[in-house]
Parts: sequence; structure tokens; C-alpha cells
Amino acid sequence: MLLIGNVCFCCNFVTRPIVDTVINLTGFALVGGPASQDHKKAAAVLKKLNRPYICAVPLVFQSFEEWQSSELGLHPIQVALQVSLPEIDGAIEPIIYAGREGATGRSVPLADRVQLLADRALKWSNLRIKENKDKKIAVTIFSFPPDKGNVGTAAYLDVFDSISAVLKKLKAEGYDVGDAPFVKEEIMDSVLNDPEARISSPELNVAYRMSTNEYYDLTPYATDLEENWGPAPGNLNSDGQNLVVYGKQFGNIFIGVQPSFGYEGDPMRLLFAKSASPHHGFAAYYTYLEKIFNADAVLHFGTHGSLEFMPGKQVGMSGTCYPDRLINSLPSAYLYAANNPSEATIAKRRSYSATVSYLTPPAENAGLYKGLKELKELISSYQGLRENEGRGPAIVNSIVSTAWTCNLDKVNQAD
Repeated sequence: MLLIGNVCFCCNFVTRPIVDTVINLTGFALVGGPASQDHKKAAAVLKKLNRPYICAVPLVFQSFEEWQSSELGLHPIQVALQVSLPEIDGAIEPIIYAGREGATGRSVPLADRVQLLADRALKWSNLRIKENKDKKIAVTIFSFPPDKGNVGTAAYLDVFDSISAVLKKLKAEGYDVGDAPFVKEEIMDSVLNDPEARISSPELNVAYRMSTNEYYDLTPYATDLEENWGPAPGNLNSDGQNLVVYGKQFGNIFIGVQPSFGYEGDPMRLLFAKSASPHHGFAAYYTYLEKIFNADAVLHFGTHGSLEFMPGKQVGMSGTCYPDRLINSLPSAYLYAANNPSEATIAKRRSYSATVSYLTPPAENAGLYKGLKELKELISSYQGLRENEGRGPAIVNSIVSTAWTCNLDKVNQAD
């Protein structure tokens, strides 16, 4: 992308955008360089352009072989200069596209990364070009805390009420939502069949049963999962013969349940696991979204799922990193709580998600209520009048009476 003053050469002379997606191959901020940036000007340009802005990254501080063998991935200095700074402008998807050979020092393109970059850019472009009535959108819900809470929960978010609002907006903008209900309880019943369903509940609605032959045909890395999980279908998201995808389709909208991550504890532990992998059911879910439902985009709904924590490099994914393999070419938007930018950054960098923040509910001091508030006022009055022989004893009697009414005598006995 070339900028001269305030003129953007992604636009024609009447300032109409003539591109569908912008890919920055320099690895630096949009306006300026590694030493100085003008993020306000960059944001103004991108807002006017209103197109996806992808900042691909060439390896600079390490050779191709060093990056490939590194568990960390991209060098921390390069992360700061060529990932973090472009993100302030609004860049997404830091995909490595070229590297330096260790033996010759020659710069070479990384064919699989270039292909992924092209595929993802084209799919982002297609979202603008395709008519809304023809777009297929997958809404992915989780359980929070991961694998512990009820399905369809997220931190600081009323998930199904929010999905209802999204469905109404999609219908108003011409998307095909079929016979989707707009009442959150009805949406919940359609997908879960039980408002308290857990991730392993048999009541969850089955959207698709994927045979093992279909799974192996459509999932190139399926055999790599056998080291940890044995041959498909396995025991998770399985009926013993097929891999099971839970969810419900309404027209061109699919509301799906992301499978459990398969391990005990916090999914963040997978970030540091050297030999772990997603299970077959987890892989089958994303295979279904991309290659059977043929989603144009996936909306990960709330904080948070497990995709972004799957094993692989921390930044600068390779083709063997599981977040990269799972999301593949699917454009992803991820609703993340505004008070959790650290994990939202992980989702942005590792699962190629454009994060959309939502506000946490406002909090204030709860204070006292009912009789406790009255008791506090009586005690305050007594502190000022206890020397008054006429009123002091009367207030004491009121304090004792109110304390009994509030059952404070029972609290004291319990203590």
C-alpha cells in the first residue's frame, strides 16, 4: 500500500475504494516505519477505506529454519515492531509469508503460508462482494468456565439474548435466517434442549453426523491426532460410529457448540503443551464449518473458547500449529470482553480472529439493604447521642430490636 500525504492509492480519484482487501507486506505500521508511526492517520485512512487490512510478516530476525523449530515462533523484537504496532492501526492476521534460508541467506517465499494468506484474503473479500441473502454464517458458542459451565455461557455476556439481537439484525440486513426464533429461551431450547446442558450432555441437538471416512477425507491432519486420541471417532463428540456436530441450522445461519478441549483444567495450559492436540471431535467441528456447511465466516460468541489456546507457536503460526490448521481459511470474528485484552490478543494472533470488544456489566458498591441499613443509621445516631441520658437508652433498645429482626443473633451463634 502506498501513501503520499493523505492520498490513498487503494482509492480512485473520487475517493472510492477500488480494492476488496489490503495486504501490507512490509510488516510495519501503515503510516511511518519502525522508528515512528502515526496511528491516528492510519486509523483515519482505514476507516475511510473500510476494507479488511491484513499485515503479513516476513521473517527478519531469524532464519526460516530457526522459526520452524522454535516453540515461541516469531522473535519477540519482531512481534513488537511488526505485529503489535500494525495492530494499533487495526491490522489483523499476522501470517508469515517469507523467510531467510539459514545456509544461503537467500529470502524465499513459504508456499503453504502464501497460499493460506491468499485464501484468507479472498474469503474476506468475498464477504463484501457476496449478497447477504447468500452468505452463510456460523455462530459458535462455548461453555464458561471452559468445560465446566453450562453450554451457551460466556464471561460477562448474556449469550442467547445477544444471539437473539444478532439474528434480528441479520434478518433486517437481508440474511437468510430461516425459521429462527427471536426469543432467547426458544433459541436455547432449539440448540440445547436443556437450559442447563453441559458440554457432554446427550440432550444437545445433533446437527450433523460425520462418518470416519468423510472425516479423514476432509481433514488433512486427522492422522496426526491419533498419537494422543487413537483412531477416529474416539469417545468425545462421537456416537461410537460417527463424529457428532452439535448445533442447529436456521436458513444460512448455523449456531454450533464448540466441543470440549478434551483435557482437565484451563485450556491455556495447551499453549505450553508440546505433545497435546485437539481431539477428533474438535477437528471435525471446524471441518464441518468450512467444508460441509461451507461457512463464509464464523462468529465466536463470547469469552472464551479453546481454539486460540490449542498447541502451536505463540505468534507466527506454521502449518503444523493447531489453531492455524483448525481455522484454516475461515474468516473469524471473536466477541471478547473488553476487560480481557491479553487473551483477546492471543485469539487475534493465534486463531486469526478480528476481535470485537463488548463492555462488562457496570459494577457499584452493593451497600446495605432493608433492616441492615436501618441498623447502621441507628448505630450512627447512638454514637452522637450516647451521652444523652434521655435518648441514649431508647436508641440502644431500638438497636437490639433491629439486630434481632436481622437475625444477627443467629449469625453470632454461628460464629
